[in-house]
Amino acid sequence: MEDYTMKKNNIFNYMKSLSLCGILALSATSCSDDFFDINNPNEISSGNFWKTESDALMALTGCYDALQSKNLYNDDIDGWKFGFLCRETCTDNGGHSWGEWMLGSSIAKGTSTANDECFTMYWNANYELIKRCNALIEKVDGMEMTDAQKGAYKGEAIALRALGYCNLVSVFRDVPYLDKPLTLAECQPERNTKEEIATKVLADLKACIPNIPVKGKAAKGRLTQEGAYAIMGRLALFTKHYGDAIEAYNHVIGKYSLFKSGDGTDGYKNYSELFTEANEECNEVILGIHYAGPGLNEGQTFGYSWGGPMNAIEATRNLCDDYYCTDGLPIDKSPLFKGKTGEAAYDSEHPDFARYENRDPRLKSTLFVPGMTWNGDTYDYDATTNSTGKKVPSHSQVAIMKWYVPENIANEYDGSLDYYVIRYAEVLLSLSEAMIEKGGYSQDQITKYINEVRQRVNMPKVEDVEGKGLSQEQLSQEQLRQIVRHERRVELAFEDLRFADLYRWSEWKNAVERMNKEFETYGAGDYERSYRGAQDEVWPIPQNEIDTDKNLKQHKEWGGE
Repeated sequence: MEDYTMKKNNIFNYMKSLSLCGILALSATSCSDDFFDINNPNEISSGNFWKTESDALMALTGCYDALQSKNLYNDDIDGWKFGFLCRETCTDNGGHSWGEWMLGSSIAKGTSTANDECFTMYWNANYELIKRCNALIEKVDGMEMTDAQKGAYKGEAIALRALGYCNLVSVFRDVPYLDKPLTLAECQPERNTKEEIATKVLADLKACIPNIPVKGKAAKGRLTQEGAYAIMGRLALFTKHYGDAIEAYNHVIGKYSLFKSGDGTDGYKNYSELFTEANEECNEVILGIHYAGPGLNEGQTFGYSWGGPMNAIEATRNLCDDYYCTDGLPIDKSPLFKGKTGEAAYDSEHPDFARYENRDPRLKSTLFVPGMTWNGDTYDYDATTNSTGKKVPSHSQVAIMKWYVPENIANEYDGSLDYYVIRYAEVLLSLSEAMIEKGGYSQDQITKYINEVRQRVNMPKVEDVEGKGLSQEQLSQEQLRQIVRHERRVELAFEDLRFADLYRWSEWKNAVERMNKEFETYGAGDYERSYRGAQDEVWPIPQNEIDTDKNLKQHKEWGGE
């Protein structure tokens, strides 16, 4: 094991040396190594590396390792990182209970500047992934492998690189496109448009994905051909290449399935038990970030809870209220809703337990609300009854449940629950959305996939609620659009998609207004938010990148060209 560790550290040190600009500089982190075994202790250099398949496998492992960054698909709020939970709680899905000084709060408040550290953290994390992928892509053709092996490694690295670019263009929009390691003479790249990047990345994916092994033939822990198509679909959807998105997702449909617990009749368990270690390798997970432990210091830290529901970040009342009643109707329209409205609905001294009943099963799988239990402790405090229960530790009275493992409190700083980058439910909803936006598809073709997601948790079909009387009247494109957008929010909350969704739907202004209404209606919250116009709908290129790259121009919305 000591020999392996030495080898692994050597390759990471070598790959770090490939960084040739501030734009690419970021230290390596830990690595999940389930799918390979390396025992060569020799020091690595450009002279003795990039030779064999073993070297290619180790380099590819470095690419996967980049995904574990605490500024990407991990989270370390206590360690001043900008991970996926910290990011999503900057949107209308969450808030920062510890105050506006927390990373990303400036984005939510509309006070951010190009000097904010959170932008640099996310920028560097994605370019570190891209850098590692580019190193392998450049070298693989000269390595001692069959053409099929070379194609598979290159295709996998190109797909992972595409994920990095998808992340970047979703929030930064126009960024430098780097498809090879840079030399010193090349280390001042210009900005490429989002469309230019999408066109290039999609072309690469179309050419290389067929070389990746299909599901069932790919090594454990590795990206499958279908997984690569799911990445392609996400990028195409996010950049409005709807035809390409449909084509990509059709390669995934039917190859995976939605997780169901036991006999599949319990809608709550069908969703809640998906996010457990026991089911992290189920057939719904298309691309997961694998964490082993405890005790291996892999860095999985999104289990921070300090013995109870997370109190540094929180969910919003607006998100909670967006979970429909079990009849498929919003809470302000359903006869099943028996809760209070207005400020009284979220009174911490007198919790309204009734408002959380008869709701979409995904509510209590995603959120921790008054009346729920955590390791035997019931959070049912009520000043009227002098209850001995506890209060939910958040301003909103709505904490985050998804990703937390109450039973694993002792290891919450070093746990082993995987993070799901892409799962099949996203594919189904994204395909529906692409069909809506592309046009030319029947309602039945579109709602088929939305209904599959709904029925997994025993929620009614579209046709049984919004679409009654469809034989006489079809839902409009706008109606279908709102249905799928709502479904994405409640199904995919805290899965690092909300920023991208709000930006590409031009919904950020409305999200800010929703949060300010929440602040005003309920009389308490994390902070007021503001909307400054177009600059709040795209992240600025980090100022340190502008300062070190004479060719890199800031976005016009942020005072650039």
